[in-house]
Amino acid sequence: MLNRVLIRKPDIDNDIAEELIRTAKDRIKLRVGYYEDVFPSELESIVVEVVCAMYNRMQLNQEGVDSERVDVFSVKFIANLLDEYDEELEAFKRKVHEEELEVSGHAKLRFL
Repeated sequence: MLNRVLIRKPDIDNDIAEELIRTAKDRIKLRVGYYEDVFPSELESIVVEVVCAMYNRMQLNQEGVDSERVDVFSVKFIANLLDEYDEELEAFKRKVHEEELEVSGHAKLRFL
């Protein structure tokens, strides 16, 4: 994944990129309830996009800040970087759950 991040953000320091990748992967695993050691390749693109967004915020020295006005001192914080990926993350969770059911012998019966 580091190579993919470096293609999008060639000026990023490798150590910072690795830390951001680790953080994004940890958050995604918690969000989808995935506790295996090997990170699923289906979610790698989300990690890359989230890392780029995290790095952009670091560069602006406004991590977590969406907008700020000096005259009124209004700051709007972004609730969660992963929110825009909820649909994809939910689809992954369903897929993993269905695979677990099949392995355990409790697969769903579907009527067509």
